[in-house]
Amino acid sequence: MEVSLQSSTLWDDVVEQTKVATEKGIDPLPWALQVSSSLSSSGIALPSTELAHVLVNYICWDNNIPILWKFLDKALMMKIVPPLLVLALLSQRVMPCRHSHPAAYRLYLELLKRHAFTLKCQINGPDYQKVMKSIDATLHLSEVFGLQAMEPGILVVEFIFSIVWQLLDASLDDEGLLELTAERMSRWAIKPQEMEIDGHDIYDEKKIEYHERLQNFNTTIAIEIIGQFLQNKMTSRILYLARRNMPTHWAGFIQSLRLLGANSAALKNSKALTSEALLELTSDSRVVLSRECKTSSLQKFHAVMAFGSLASSAGLCHGGSRSDLWLPLDLVLEDAMDGYLVNTTSAIEIITGLIKTLQAINGTSWHDTFLGLWIASLRLVQRERDPIEGPVPRLDTRLCMLLSIITLVVADLIEEEEGAPTDEMVYGSTNHWKEKKCPRKCRDDLVSSLRVLGDYQGLLAPPQSVVSAANQAAARAMLFVSGINVGSAYFECINMKDMPINCSGNMRHLIVEACIARNLLDTSAYFWPGYVNGRINQLPYSVPAQSPGWSSFMKGAPLTSVMINALVSSPASSLAELEKIFDIAVNGSDDEKISAATILCGASLLRGWNIQEYTAQFITRLMSPPVPSDYAGSDSHLIDYAAMLNALIVGIASVDCVQIFSLHGLVPYCSLFWLQRYFRLLQGKPASPMRAKCCWGQLAQLCLGQTTKKRKVKVMYIFIENFLYSFYIFPAQTE
Repeated sequence: MEVSLQSSTLWDDVVEQTKVATEKGIDPLPWALQVSSSLSSSGIALPSTELAHVLVNYICWDNNIPILWKFLDKALMMKIVPPLLVLALLSQRVMPCRHSHPAAYRLYLELLKRHAFTLKCQINGPDYQKVMKSIDATLHLSEVFGLQAMEPGILVVEFIFSIVWQLLDASLDDEGLLELTAERMSRWAIKPQEMEIDGHDIYDEKKIEYHERLQNFNTTIAIEIIGQFLQNKMTSRILYLARRNMPTHWAGFIQSLRLLGANSAALKNSKALTSEALLELTSDSRVVLSRECKTSSLQKFHAVMAFGSLASSAGLCHGGSRSDLWLPLDLVLEDAMDGYLVNTTSAIEIITGLIKTLQAINGTSWHDTFLGLWIASLRLVQRERDPIEGPVPRLDTRLCMLLSIITLVVADLIEEEEGAPTDEMVYGSTNHWKEKKCPRKCRDDLVSSLRVLGDYQGLLAPPQSVVSAANQAAARAMLFVSGINVGSAYFECINMKDMPINCSGNMRHLIVEACIARNLLDTSAYFWPGYVNGRINQLPYSVPAQSPGWSSFMKGAPLTSVMINALVSSPASSLAELEKIFDIAVNGSDDEKISAATILCGASLLRGWNIQEYTAQFITRLMSPPVPSDYAGSDSHLIDYAAMLNALIVGIASVDCVQIFSLHGLVPYCSLFWLQRYFRLLQGKPASPMRAKCCWGQLAQLCLGQTTKKRKVKVMYIFIENFLYSFYIFPAQTE
């Protein structure tokens, strides 16, 4: 794809900015922020495929200097350019020149290790289809593999397969083994089309020796990356799809891989991979479970199994052989609870990809797939029924996983299934991929899995902190089947003990309510056998007319202290309620802004599972308040928002809250907002940030109490640095 001539002036400006930054030795982060701001103000959507072409063309090869590679790396980290497209462009430019530019090849391999294994966040990113079409145009994947279909999912499989195959052929060529293959040559551009002309130092023996060492090292690294592709839990399954659907190409690839494993001299220098291990990875009967999953979850494995597998004696499944199918899911869910690791990728994306892969590989129905997903998530919650104190995510994070993240995963799967074309999809000798879809089959299997879930009573007992919510969910269903229509205000007033019949609920009631809220189910679920304990003829008489809560707030009740406490302690039930609070946080008085921020960070964030992602997004937006139209000060406008920002950050300071932001994939947005503000504060300020150990509750008071602008700015430094530290963006400060 060529860069549009209509925007050539814009890209010329970007090149000029890059040139000036290079000459002045500017740090990559300010350069990336400047380029991002320029493109955004020009209406260019990020990540930009055009910028990827511009940067790669600029570097290769007239400006092949280390700082420009750092700029490119920073652009990738900040999602200014699409990583997969950059890797495709670099593979086309760097691979043929890896001998004359061994340092560039080494940097390409490093970028490959960083970005090729984070597929899910890129596949669900903006302009995904545009990016994959650009990759196809760059590498001519459809022509190489002879496939006419242009679906992005097929292109991803072809792209990963091609990258690994390029590394394989390049390694064979480097070791003099390529001529021993059946084709005796590579189908990829791994050699220069024209004679390479070495630089003026070609006769420098020391430089020749250094280049040879670097080339040998690069070959070893490339082979190790091939091993990582075969071991990684996501890419290994993508390669499995290539093996199943492109058997002719796979046969040639695997033959070359076994040739490399049996004869490679570079493997002898590898500390991460042996010849025997590489040959084992080529085994057709091998079921791959990623080394990352094994190492990061080895200690958690026993905790996962201690509660009992899906085939435990408690009767959690129909057969012992089925538990192994979902063990990778157990491990991924437990990894997501790691309080020492904040993921930049949404757990929804990670789990959705894993579920689709496991479902395809295991050949299970959607009924069994959904049942395995619900059971694994319930077991995750049950392992934390009696939480202990400690700085790790506990029950709230696990409930977020079950009732928010998993529900959104199911919603994505159903939306994808119902939005897909209804033709048959099978790969055959005609080089066509056809897919067989049945409308609503996925949704119907969700219903059947939830009906069967009621048989697993050992998993459905609610933890003490959510017993009230489960009972309310059961009471709502009971009133509905009794033909009694009540609003949410009723449940803000009634005590469950006043109900004439037992309304004890369980975790299935909460799951069903979450699915109904997201239009995955309808209220016919309330009529499932055994879902409610009975019916009533009339409401209890001892119900107060009105009490402070979301319903009275939506009717116009003011934000008194009693009302604020009620809204903080009970989650919002609709997006409209959140939007009204957000509007107050933006446009209200100073006191109202603080109250609204406190409410958003309360139960709506921790227990508002049906609208939790919106709550987190509103909080994220409040962290970067807009500059008032009438603001004329020379210092940052954030100083005037210090009290509200303090309420926000105090409200989300717990480990559970940080992990909830991480599960929803919002940490990069939070950190980006504040990094931008931080560096704007740093511009032109000769004094370094004050190093002081201040608790969050004192920051706003400090800021408001300062009499000089210089002191206010310094306190804002502390404010932002502490926020970035709480999200693991900056290391801890030491005196």
